[in-house]
Amino acid sequence: MATAKTIEDLVANSKTADVGDIEAQLEQIREDIALLAKLVTEVSAAKAESYKLRAKRATSDAAEASFSMIDTARDEVLSMERDLENKIRDKPLQSVAIAAGVGFITAFLARR
Repeated sequence: MATAKTIEDLVANSKTADVGDIEAQLEQIREDIALLAKLVTEVSAAKAESYKLRAKRATSDAAEASFSMIDTARDEVLSMERDLENKIRDKPLQSVAIAAGVGFITAFLARR
């Protein structure tokens, strides 16, 4: 019977509740929802800014790595070019013969 008594008490209290109190509570709920929406917007903006900064850093790091790889590749090509020049200077006749052979094979394949 305690449940029935509690329900009866709630019904009796709700009948006597003032309409003004209910409206005040609704207004408080509206203010709380507006504040919550504002906070969610602020947190979202902060998160978006954080992701934006991370993306900029990642882009910067990728560009830096690319430039580093290009510099390394350029240095390797220059080193290979110097090595080739040195070999040509050391053995000029062999270099001319190799160049003529490559030219002959290229011309032969191009005619097909």
